[in-house]
Amino acid sequence: MTMKKPGLLARSLRDLLYKEARIRTVAGVCIGSTYIAVRLDDDGLGLAAVPVAALSGPEQEMSFPPEASLRGRPAAFLLDWLTQSDHPRQKALALATANALIRQDHSDFDGDALDAFHLTADDRVVMVGRFTPLMARITATGAALTVLEKNPAKGMVLPAEERRRVLERGTVAIITATAMLYDDLEEILSDLVRPRHVSLLGPSTPMLPEIFALTPVTHLGGVKITDTDRVMSIVAAGGGTRTMRLGLEMTNMVLKRGGQGDEMHEPSPPLVRV
Repeated sequence: MTMKKPGLLARSLRDLLYKEARIRTVAGVCIGSTYIAVRLDDDGLGLAAVPVAALSGPEQEMSFPPEASLRGRPAAFLLDWLTQSDHPRQKALALATANALIRQDHSDFDGDALDAFHLTADDRVVMVGRFTPLMARITATGAALTVLEKNPAKGMVLPAEERRRVLERGTVAIITATAMLYDDLEEILSDLVRPRHVSLLGPSTPMLPEIFALTPVTHLGGVKITDTDRVMSIVAAGGGTRTMRLGLEMTNMVLKRGGQGDEMHEPSPPLVRV
């Protein structure tokens, strides 16, 4: 990816989904301590992680809008926040709306995405956003692991130049989709230098391969919601990914073939409900 324009991917996501968003209505919003869930009038449900990184300025004082005030709004009203808001929390509501519109129901392969990366001791894994359940498994392969975070309690918070050097050395990158909420994702992807795998991972991930066609991303790891009522209840209770497992399935999409010897499946045509 040669362009570092902040928010470019969020704008592409918004533009692709806007036609559908104009005919859909927000049926319910649930803002938990860990995730946000947006439910549409066709029972589509989307998730996005609540941005909790230390923030300054107006965002630090900003609270979410009342959930009841969003019910009955056109989905396009929330989706517009992907590009019209400077607040990561509003963008999280927009990203959850986007995921509700996508209605992911396809997976290129089953099982754990990490197994498909075939990590070895030669790999230098850069994890942008802390995926705690994966960390011990990565280090067990002998691969070097560096965790980059906005929250100093969860990982390394580095100045831009140092972060760039870490990303340049990475052979595998695992990136949280919430980087879109801070307009960081474009720069992160641009700073990678010939990685053999780049995964955008987590329930916040928008599963639309065409958005990432000009980027180094090789894998999208998101979720398919199988029980909307259960997931909404868990979000309301502050539950995370593990507690939502009974109401969702992990899904994987391969955008392009990775490095030599990679055994991941060929990508399938993108599925977008229009």
